[in-house]
Amino acid sequence: MVGNLRVLIVGQGLAGTLLSWCLIKNGVDVIVADDHAPNAASRVAGGLINPVTGKRLVKTWMIDELLPEAMDTYRQLEKELGIGIVTEATILDFHRTHEEAAIFKEKQAELSGWIQDCADEPWQQYFYIQRGIGKIQPSAFVDGAALTTAWRQQLAATNNLWQGTVGYEQVAVNNDGLYVNGEWFSHIIFCEGQRAGENPWFRNLPWSVDKGEALIAHIPNLPRTHIYKNGIAIVPWRNDLFWVGASHNWKATDAQPTEVFHQQTITQLNEWLKIPYTITNHIVAMRPANFDRKPFSGFHPVQPQIGILNGFGGKGFSLAPWFARNLADHICHHMPILPDADVRRYAKVLSR
Repeated sequence: MVGNLRVLIVGQGLAGTLLSWCLIKNGVDVIVADDHAPNAASRVAGGLINPVTGKRLVKTWMIDELLPEAMDTYRQLEKELGIGIVTEATILDFHRTHEEAAIFKEKQAELSGWIQDCADEPWQQYFYIQRGIGKIQPSAFVDGAALTTAWRQQLAATNNLWQGTVGYEQVAVNNDGLYVNGEWFSHIIFCEGQRAGENPWFRNLPWSVDKGEALIAHIPNLPRTHIYKNGIAIVPWRNDLFWVGASHNWKATDAQPTEVFHQQTITQLNEWLKIPYTITNHIVAMRPANFDRKPFSGFHPVQPQIGILNGFGGKGFSLAPWFARNLADHICHHMPILPDADVRRYAKVLSR
């Protein structure tokens, strides 16, 4: 055990999984409390790691650091858990307009290590191609459900798992640490996804919840070697299915699937795909994010035993490995938290 550390992590989505793994690797005594919610964002997401995003083709923030960290982390977990987690793949970016094609061509010199043209011919049997195709690489997709399920089994086998969540009223802070249900911990760290907006220590952070919807499709003749993007993305998913989406709704108040998204996505698929497909499911997740699109990491300015790792939005699979290690290094080795993510940048509102 590292010093006198005993850490309780609340939530075992992607952030809680990776943070607990990093801390345990450092010899920390860790307990993870989780109720295994089936619609948690980490378990239903497409798991896409995309190095170049947006209509204007901008490199993802910190991608030069994030991508190698993510690939190394997921590869280590694959070896440790004995399962497949991450698959490297090229994104085929189908240009819908002359403007999109022109932007892609213009950006090739600036992003020469990430984007290049792609020949249409191999893909004409699968898709209606309007203005050509570009390639974005390296990229990858992650099986979040396989990762969190296998890690949960590992935590249970080593007696590091509490089945169920932690009520805020159960946390009592004293001079010698904090107690939850009478058990002592040096720190508690909340990795609780969308529930964080109710957290009495962190609810004043500038939360912005992003509702995402996706369809799950069986497309038997489409190669699973690539990620396909044309306004929506088609990402190889588990059990020979594809994940198709996703939407971004920053004003939604519920986690219910909408007929509007379903019909719009079907229309887009029909205009894009030449080959038959079958929709098997419609899934929804609420993704907690920050208005400035930077995650929340670190410890409360008034209650330094109480921490958070959350707010990754739709980029969790690229962001979470780096920031989980950063927070673990801070706890174990007193390394600084990246200022852009440190919750103490909001010390004024958190101190109210």
